[in-house]
Amino acid sequence: MPSSHSQFMWFFSIYSFLFLYLRMHQTNNARFLDLLWRHVLSLGLLAAAFLVSYSRPVSEFFLIRDTSLIPNVLWFEYTVTRAEARNRQRKLGTKLQ
Repeated sequence: MPSSHSQFMWFFSIYSFLFLYLRMHQTNNARFLDLLWRHVLSLGLLAAAFLVSYSRPVSEFFLIRDTSLIPNVLWFEYTVTRAEARNRQRKLGTKLQ
């Protein structure tokens, strides 16, 4: 599953690409620079979206940070649940006697 920032970059780049080529019609009297900036901008946006998508799995910082806390959370939940069960057993055991 792609991250939210890469999803947004692809949405923004495709939306801008379609806006540049479908909504801003090229006319017969368009200058060379007007046509050039559309192509350069659209290629830049697509390259930026690709780089953002590629940078997520390549950078190990995010992968290590995202997965290193899972065992700690599981251990915390286990110990808290076990301690709560023991306390409940003690309270029930003292009331029954």
